[in-house]
Amino acid sequence: MLERIVEGSEPVVDFLENAKDLTVVTHYDADGLASAGIMSKALDRIGKPHRIVPTKQLNEERAKEIKKMGKEVIVLDMGSGQVPVLENNFDKFAICDHHETLHETDKPHLNAHLFDIDGNKEISGAGVTYAAAKAMSKKNKDLAAIAIVGAVGDMQETDGQVIGTNRDIIKDGKENNVLTVKNDIKLYGRHTRPLAQFLSYSSDPFLPGLTGDEANCYSFLEKIGLPTGSDVYYVDLDREQQKKLISELVTYGLSHGVPDFLLQNMVGEVYELKQERNKTVIKDCKGFSTLLNACGRHKKGRIGIEVCKGNREEEYEKAKNLLKMHRRLLREGMQWAQNNGVNEKENFQVLDAGENIKETLIGIVAGMLYGTKTINNSKPIVALAINKEGNYKASARATWTLVRKGLDLGEALEECAQKFDGEGGGHTIAAGARIPRAKKEQFLTAFDKKVGEQLS
Repeated sequence: MLERIVEGSEPVVDFLENAKDLTVVTHYDADGLASAGIMSKALDRIGKPHRIVPTKQLNEERAKEIKKMGKEVIVLDMGSGQVPVLENNFDKFAICDHHETLHETDKPHLNAHLFDIDGNKEISGAGVTYAAAKAMSKKNKDLAAIAIVGAVGDMQETDGQVIGTNRDIIKDGKENNVLTVKNDIKLYGRHTRPLAQFLSYSSDPFLPGLTGDEANCYSFLEKIGLPTGSDVYYVDLDREQQKKLISELVTYGLSHGVPDFLLQNMVGEVYELKQERNKTVIKDCKGFSTLLNACGRHKKGRIGIEVCKGNREEEYEKAKNLLKMHRRLLREGMQWAQNNGVNEKENFQVLDAGENIKETLIGIVAGMLYGTKTINNSKPIVALAINKEGNYKASARATWTLVRKGLDLGEALEECAQKFDGEGGGHTIAAGARIPRAKKEQFLTAFDKKVGEQLS
């Protein structure tokens, strides 16, 4: 499937090779920054000068700002839904995207859906960009690992692993000695947190008595005969010790009422960048994607892009500092959410954070809540935060179980936001919208009805 996209990349490659004044525009999330890292590295290799603009959205106002920088743009991890905006502002543009194609254009347009590939779960924006880079030169196959970072950041690990065209990208990564794949525990922090802390930060699944209680985690590790030293990380354990920890966690979870399916999801494929050092946040694709999210959400996307391109000195140190701040703000956001709770509607649940959680973090907090017992996992969640314009940013999250039952958050948010002078869209499992502050209740009522229709 990947080769079909590579073969279909020729118009995009021609555009890039002939561009005289090129601007790379990309979405500001992990997938978008991974996309830009891949594209920028490929352009560097052919000596093509370019500037990079990470952005949260691409509307008329933003397009006019970008046009002042240069008249030729390639848009990554977005653009298929903004073709009219691009047509209005640029004579020359190209698109590499994996979201639903909403408009036709005669400009170079590389999109997974145009090849009958599901961009929601089979390939990310970074994956589509990787296909274009591979078409530029086979030397760019060493960028396959960054494409998987984008897929993981875009929550494409269906049932514990990436699927579809992402499997072809993994094959490239393994063949080029940049990616390793194995079945292991999927809790965040395998490389970056001492063992007791690693367990105490577990939120997916939430482990009663362990999550949030580092002292209990020490006691648990001592009881099962595993080391508790502050210099011992999960990756320091031998394979038998790792298997024992996983087995004991499953037994513990079952005895404390954690659903079996959540415990089973604790183990699955993990993806590591083979060339990176152990005990670094960028060794693991999940950690790398979290680092990129930290850069993008705090308006420092170019730093994340440089890390994707291989910078392991000044820019990497800046990125790690951003991640520390990001984690602190997320902890504060989670604390606020858990203290104030969510309101349950008939078909979904809502967290209205107002100005208490930054709009750039509200979607991540919504996703993290699913790993706790704070909310009902049988219903999607919409989290609201007030943006700098004084209106609402809505971020919706769900589970693959709900998606398989017919839920499509991207469709629901797009339809409901447009009814009330807003805009929205995204993936089936995660999506966002912007709505006028005065229309919040009407929007939520319409969304409740729409979700009910999808799941009926």
